[in-house]
Amino acid sequence: MRRLSPAAQEDLRLRVVAALESGRVRTYVQAAEVFGVSERSVGTWWRAVRAEGGRAVLAAPRESRAGKGELIGESARGAVLRAMRDYTPTDIGQSGVLWTRASV
Repeated sequence: MRRLSPAAQEDLRLRVVAALESGRVRTYVQAAEVFGVSERSVGTWWRAVRAEGGRAVLAAPRESRAGKGELIGESARGAVLRAMRDYTPTDIGQSGVLWTRASV
């Protein structure tokens, strides 16, 4: 299922839940076979809908994650990028003429 877009994933979850609610499929196993998903996923979606309602299986907007090891904030990042644009490493006392991860 991870190969599907978030909208397609949401649609699939809604179709599985609708099939269970209508009685077209009677068990998690049957739903998993019909829709080509795991039995565990069917159970997770069904329990979420029963506990929280239909919004539980809707696609949530993804939040951007901070990159691994980001040590500076947005304003400091801007200052570093401006310095990289305007200067070379040798201009600020470092060795080399190209910016590298280590020199930044």
